[in-house]
Amino acid sequence: MQASISVTIPSGASSGANLTAISLSGRATRRGRLHPVLLALALLAGPVALRAQIPIDSVLPDTLPRDSISETTRFLNAQKNARIRLNTMPLLGVDGPRTPLSRFVFTRDSIEWTNAETVSDLLQRVPGVFLWRGGWLGRTEYPAYQGRGATSVEYQLDGFPYIPIGPDSVGVDPSMLALSLLDRIEIERWPGLLRVQLFTRRHDRRAPRSVIGIASGDRRIARYEGSLEYRFQSGIGFGLGGDYLNSPTPASASSAAEVTNYWLQGSYIPSANFGVQFDVLRVEPNRRPFVDSQLDTLDGGLKGSRSDAQLRLFMHPVGGATGPRVDLLYGRTSWSGSGVTNEVNQGGLALSFRRPTYSIGGSALNRSRWTPFDVRGEAGWTPVAGVSASGEIGLQTHDYHRRSSWIGLRGGLQLPLSLVVSAAVRSGQVVAAPSIPTDAAQRIRDVQVAAGWQRPRLGFEVSLSRTDAFRPIGFQPFLRIDSIGPASAANWVTFNWRVAPRSWLTLEGWYSDPTSGSAEGNPPTHSLSTATIRSKFWRSFPSGTFDFKLQGSIEAWSPGVIGRDATGAPVTVDGATYFRSLIEIQLQSFSIFWDRYNLDGTGKPFVPGFEIPRAGTFGVRWTFTN
Repeated sequence: MQASISVTIPSGASSGANLTAISLSGRATRRGRLHPVLLALALLAGPVALRAQIPIDSVLPDTLPRDSISETTRFLNAQKNARIRLNTMPLLGVDGPRTPLSRFVFTRDSIEWTNAETVSDLLQRVPGVFLWRGGWLGRTEYPAYQGRGATSVEYQLDGFPYIPIGPDSVGVDPSMLALSLLDRIEIERWPGLLRVQLFTRRHDRRAPRSVIGIASGDRRIARYEGSLEYRFQSGIGFGLGGDYLNSPTPASASSAAEVTNYWLQGSYIPSANFGVQFDVLRVEPNRRPFVDSQLDTLDGGLKGSRSDAQLRLFMHPVGGATGPRVDLLYGRTSWSGSGVTNEVNQGGLALSFRRPTYSIGGSALNRSRWTPFDVRGEAGWTPVAGVSASGEIGLQTHDYHRRSSWIGLRGGLQLPLSLVVSAAVRSGQVVAAPSIPTDAAQRIRDVQVAAGWQRPRLGFEVSLSRTDAFRPIGFQPFLRIDSIGPASAANWVTFNWRVAPRSWLTLEGWYSDPTSGSAEGNPPTHSLSTATIRSKFWRSFPSGTFDFKLQGSIEAWSPGVIGRDATGAPVTVDGATYFRSLIEIQLQSFSIFWDRYNLDGTGKPFVPGFEIPRAGTFGVRWTFTN
């Protein structure tokens, strides 16, 4: 049996050189195996042939081109761009000097470091706010303040009135608004009224910013959030974000809920003198009917979508923080779902003039329904250091020849030893629910005095308020509570305190009590206390990249009447105590949190029938600047 092996070797170094063929042959043995000499030559010639036929540099270990910019260069460029500030739209509705003890301000950092899961949770930091919690996370959470029911809180979104619409055209449920899409929240306090000003994200850096968040928890709860913001040096910018919450039935027979938020923003702000911005915020709740263990329906559920589109153009001839400014405004609010379709358009302008010691401004809006005209004016003045005054005036016309008009005045004084005193009065007539044709205007004359003292280790604030008699309107989703009884003139005392015995330990809280008069919807006495341990571990992490927070809170209230059923009989709420904990760790732009609610598993709900389970959420959030 004959066998042969041929090997081809290039005669030169070039792959295109002449080739020489070498042939080796021999006779096989009877068993069919090659002769040992031939086998050895073949093994030696094989590698030579491969090296000869395939040039050394024809196949690279990595066929992709090398990155021309190193990761270190990318990081340094991102850090450099993160320090470059660009123009953004000025805040609308919060200009001018403000009197002390008149508002709470939450920036993006403080929002992320609280244990608030919703906007309603954040409002609970205000002394006297009681949340009508219609179940666990994802369900209804209406705030009630000083016996004024659904109309005790007003909302503004980026300076536009955030009006009630849809199945509940009287009150706004702020729990549907995602905290992850808000950049700043200011809560202005008046006796008998809170005005909550919500501001969506305002990216002011050259470097892009993106956020990713994922949370999970007991009973298969899930939450996903994400946003992306970018601004060009030319002034063009965009932002988009989303937040999705899925809260399966934690207790009772049925109470599952889903809430989805979408946010889109586009802007052109070439300088501090001119800019235009367009925003859309869309909220899609899908709350199944709340059915308790006895198969009674306590909440009919809600499914639909609400869209708020805004277009704003500002002109600031001087630029900067002072001087005149003109804002042209247009907004469209719509709701579709649960058998209701509504749409309200509004447009107008806002004028303001600011100096270091005073400001004056006003706005005029025209709406397509319920409140055709809404005109407001405000001013602030600080004549000398330690003395401040501000005021507002409003006039609204409503359908069916109704009208709201009021005036509000404030004054503040800085005394020796860091003591601050302030006073506020609000008087006029208001229509609580313009969407209800039979709701007539009610007279109000509310007064408040407050005193505060703040030092690094100790602080307190005490206020006394007198609210006028009022006919509050109940909250639509709660089917067993048909109404809230009329409130008589009442005196309210609230106390806010803070003690920090160590730099890493803070004890704080508030207490509210109507000392005289009657007001349903709020428990007679109500308190919230927290203990917080927060440390940056400076000795181990001198750069400050590590931050740690451990917080425990106690909320308690006494028994009282929360409302009336369909027959007019009082509906009482039992006194209860709720314990809550929060652990949060931050490593530069990466944070981890673990929030536990109702730690002792109390079965006494905020609203009768709506059980609050013992549960919690665990999540992570990561912010990027490249």
